Amino acid sequence: MLKTLFRCLPLSLALLAPLVQAAVYTDAVSRVRFNVPPGWKVRPSVVDGQRVLRVVPPKADQRERAAIDVQVFSRKPGRGDTLARLAQKYRREDDNREAANFARVNSRSGRLVTEYRDGRFVSNRLWIVRHNLHVFQLGDKKRMAEARCAANASEFKTYRRQMEAICLSLELLKR
Repeated sequence: MLKTLFRCLPLSLALLAPLVQAAVYTDAVSRVRFNVPPGWKVRPSVVDGQRVLRVVPPKADQRERAAIDVQVFSRKPGRGDTLARLAQKYRREDDNREAANFARVNSRSGRLVTEYRDGRFVSNRLWIVRHNLHVFQLGDKKRMAEARCAANASEFKTYRRQMEAICLSLELLKR
């Protein structure tokens, strides 16, 4: 029994190593916190008048070929934006978005985790399918945080662990 434990220990430590090395990023303006894998950078920007934190992978080919797009932001929830309603929305297909593979609500932590695919036309009428991991964190009635990690469906599996480290670690800070 002890021999088996010692054989498995190096493997389990190797699997945990990327998560241990991740840095915690806290944004005082958006009042969110999340893990950032080694080498990835956080770039704050403003999109449509809203502060968005873009998390950028270290290598250019990850940004180009895989088209990794990671965005984290906080916002005021829309009217009727409850976790149950959002989950219901993502469980149905909508325009170019497929029905979610899963949409799980954890009401105790105030969190919704969804995973779905969507498609869009890019240059030369090429149809690209994107795989999305989307996390909603409900604070109070005035604040909601979102983390959306997306990549081309063919490349998502390669970068899944790093994107999960970011999106699943999302935490809305108290005021």
